[in-house]
Amino acid sequence: MDGNSEKATIEDAGIFNLLGIPIRNVTMAKALEMILDAVDTYTPLRGAYEMHFVNAHCINVAARQSDYLEVLKQARTVFADGTGIRKAGQQLGTPIIDNVNGTDLFPLLCKECARLGKVLYLLGAAPGVAAKTAEWADAHAGSPIVAGYQDGFFPPGQTAQVIERINAAKPDILLVAMGVPRQELWVREHLKSLAVPVCMGVGGLFDFYSGTIPRAPGWMRRLGIEWIWRLMMEPRRMWKRYIIGNVEFMLRIRKIKRAAARKG
Repeated sequence: MDGNSEKATIEDAGIFNLLGIPIRNVTMAKALEMILDAVDTYTPLRGAYEMHFVNAHCINVAARQSDYLEVLKQARTVFADGTGIRKAGQQLGTPIIDNVNGTDLFPLLCKECARLGKVLYLLGAAPGVAAKTAEWADAHAGSPIVAGYQDGFFPPGQTAQVIERINAAKPDILLVAMGVPRQELWVREHLKSLAVPVCMGVGGLFDFYSGTIPRAPGWMRRLGIEWIWRLMMEPRRMWKRYIIGNVEFMLRIRKIKRAAARKG
């Protein structure tokens, strides 16, 4: 695919603006296509392609943390993740086509990497977690698609060595699981040093596929209430995010809606 084709692929995708963040309003299939197109159109001169996911929690953090907000505004692609973003779309008159979250996208990405001969590098989570996720990914794909992995608990002084190992593995896609906003800020800080076509922040994805944290049952995911399961699994860590955070998010959306109505 040439540069003009890449431009058409990106610009034809719908946009949902929230806090000035241009969120791509696309299907899961289209998101997967965009990721793989970005790999194919990569040139070292242009640099790595930043792609991230935003949910209600991300928007709350971005509203309070300007450096994270700027990263999301400037990222080359941001996908709509979760029920909160869907509700925001309904409130603001832009229906969200699909819940493009990294956890559901990962198995599809693994299969496509195997089919197309692409490889991943897994960076982040606690020691041992990325290794187990790599085992799952290779088994699911039916061939080795993980070029390397590294947990996220390395001291800052070892960052250069970690980046050297990533680049030496020559991955097509780097998945960074350090949590919001650390992962996005880490990618932005080191983007010019990473010789990787696509870098993506994926939050707690490794915890799910390593078996560290069980995923919500399918019926809860289909109803858009996976957050209740996450709260049940980790109440002490998640109660502020989901109990207080969900209220904060909806109040913020109402404020945005009122401001838009006054302008209209």
